[in-house]
Amino acid sequence: MKKYTDSNWLKNAYLDKELSINDIASMCGVTISLIHRYLKRFNIPRRPAHGLKGIKCGKWKGGRTKASTGYIWIHISEPHLRQISKNHLYVPEQILVVEKYLNRLLNKDELIHHINGIRDDNRIENLYLFPNESSHQQYHQKLRKGYGQLITASNIL
Repeated sequence: MKKYTDSNWLKNAYLDKELSINDIASMCGVTISLIHRYLKRFNIPRRPAHGLKGIKCGKWKGGRTKASTGYIWIHISEPHLRQISKNHLYVPEQILVVEKYLNRLLNKDELIHHINGIRDDNRIENLYLFPNESSHQQYHQKLRKGYGQLITASNIL
């Protein structure tokens, strides 16, 4: 008897073990559409196609992603002051690195600057902590005008 033709086995694999339809089809050596038909035949409720989040999602890559801006974002398991929204559980890696090193949460005004300009280089010796956005902008403005002092060392260490 084929596993997917047993309603209890299919229900256990899909609902209890939370295997994807694709995983079940691969295990059984059949097409995805055949598994769809058997789920429907046994009245097993389908999960939303895009409802899985985090580690349960088929596109999960370990919780570390690089944004188009060049910054690295890390998936967190609990809410954080610096996450973008209630549903977006990602925080910039440089913030997590500095918070871990300082053993405290950063204030919402504090801003981290990459000394060498490489946005995915989050080594603590490459990060500089500004007290607010204004002081960070003033630093860059002075550099553009030619009378600013280039930051060469971290103020965090």
